[in-house]
Amino acid sequence: MNAVQITLSADNESIIDNIKYLLMQLKGVYNVHFAKVENEFDIRETPAYKEAMDDIEHGRVYKASNAKDMFKQILGENV
Repeated sequence: MNAVQITLSADNESIIDNIKYLLMQLKGVYNVHFAKVENEFDIRETPAYKEAMDDIEHGRVYKASNAKDMFKQILGENV
């Protein structure tokens, strides 16, 4: 028998039992297995994220209502 395997990722463990129940109701599904997987990528460990957090911490951020306002803040009043 040929079987097809599907991978499903969920960030909320509380829904796993519901997902398992629903999948087992489908015709042809004979096994549902869940395994906890550690996320290999953590954006908080990237240099760009750390730099952005440093900018926020030191007040090096702009808040603009639109693109024109942003350029006005960056380039000055002559926009």
